[in-house]
Amino acid sequence: MKKIGFLGIMLIAAQNITVAQTSFDVNIGNGVWTALCTPVAVDDNMVWNPGASVSTHLGFGMKTVLNSHLTIGIGVRGHYMAENNSYRTQMEGKYSKGSYTLKLGSYTWYSQDDDCDQQEMFINWDEQDGEGERIIGRKESSTDYAMVSVPVKIGYQIGKFNPNFGVEYNYRVGISKNVGELHSVGFTTGLRFDLNDKFAFSTDFYGGLTKDMSHKGTLYYGTRDDENPEKIEIRDFSWRSYRVELSVHYKFGGGSAN
Repeated sequence: MKKIGFLGIMLIAAQNITVAQTSFDVNIGNGVWTALCTPVAVDDNMVWNPGASVSTHLGFGMKTVLNSHLTIGIGVRGHYMAENNSYRTQMEGKYSKGSYTLKLGSYTWYSQDDDCDQQEMFINWDEQDGEGERIIGRKESSTDYAMVSVPVKIGYQIGKFNPNFGVEYNYRVGISKNVGELHSVGFTTGLRFDLNDKFAFSTDFYGGLTKDMSHKGTLYYGTRDDENPEKIEIRDFSWRSYRVELSVHYKFGGGSAN
């Protein structure tokens, strides 16, 4: 009985030490998000022109000091993300037959001079049902989003500073338009500053490793009335999300993680 009692006391002591080294917090903040299209070039011309929009978030987090410096943190955040035209971007450049302006998801016309025919450079999107579409990304770029993110990070405590990195899972849906469910996983890195036992500040960067969406597109060149435009090439286009966020944390319970 004495041995069991001693082990029980040691277990309780270890639990108390772990709790004392763990901090919980609620956090709120703002950020900026965008989506990048890859591949980013057609005929050596950039496809993606950046577009950025604001986002806000509210979440709950936990940070534990595993030893004198090593930390681990996990959190859950709810995000509101304003609409972003990065899913429907613009490319300007030169093709071997002349200049053109191409909008992914649309098309435009360009005439080298008044004497030549207007030429069309467009992408015909190959949908899963086999029917080509010239418009894509329209709904995705014209809706606000609601998102839940779950970051898991490992960090190194240096005084009040805690540089960290890890992985994050995102689940996102459109608010004003049905764009389906968007699931993505990416890497995250940041820096947290523990001001005192109650408040902390952090900055975080998220980069998508998986795709928000992807579509195969066939690039054509021809005239407005051409029934058989010239097929230039077939490309796989995909979009990934990126975010930068600033947050303030209010810590409570379980003691300080500093």
